[in-house]
Amino acid sequence: MKHALFIYGTLMPGLRLQAEMHGAHFVGAAQVQGRLVDVGCYPGLLQGEGRVTGEVYEVDEAQLARLDAVEGLLPGDPAASPYWREMVTVLSGPLQGQQVQTYVYKRPVGACASIPHGDYRRYIREVGRQS
Repeated sequence: MKHALFIYGTLMPGLRLQAEMHGAHFVGAAQVQGRLVDVGCYPGLLQGEGRVTGEVYEVDEAQLARLDAVEGLLPGDPAASPYWREMVTVLSGPLQGQQVQTYVYKRPVGACASIPHGDYRRYIREVGRQS
């Protein structure tokens, strides 16, 4: 079974964890509703107002399981997982209006800097950080 997955951070091409996406099929650039925060070495997507920029990929079950492990998702235990896969609606791009999965950050974000424009690639350029 194939799954449409929206990615917005270090899994994107050219960034630190891009190799984890090996074998995934690029569908297109996209935006979803939400907001981004800087969690340290990676971003976290939160439900809320705003738009987050990223890309949609088609992944199979094995790839999704591998990505769940990379994101620290513990199956059946959302409270212990830093990220949890949730459905979001694509606001722009080839899949506009469709539901896709993404990793939503589940830890407290009180001390995390906001990424107001929702674009992680742009943000790391602005702050001079490697991905």
